Amino acid sequence: MTVSEFAKQAGYTVFSEGEDRAIGSGYCGDFLSNIISRATDDCAWLTVMNNVNVAAVATLIDCACIILCEGVAPDEAFAARAKQLGLWVLGAKENVFEAAKKVAELCGV
Repeated sequence: MTVSEFAKQAGYTVFSEGEDRAIGSGYCGDFLSNIISRATDDCAWLTVMNNVNVAAVATLIDCACIILCEGVAPDEAFAARAKQLGLWVLGAKENVFEAAKKVAELCGV
């Protein structure tokens, strides 16, 4: 399933858009060095971190999208950088566990 299809079906807020890629897996985490070393390309990265460092790490890991959980919104610097880099940033009201279940259910990963 592509990021745009997922965002629509999940009912998530779209903070910024990028290339409409397929979501191939999911990765939950807030510890940036773990994400860099363990997340896979084309993953949906689920986090509660909302600063500009998230955009840098998302670019390094080449994730399909970032899902900010628990009602978190990107801060101003992160939002601007995500738009500049063409990153998908979605917002979920659910906690990370519930949002991860939704990624698995809708994307079949």
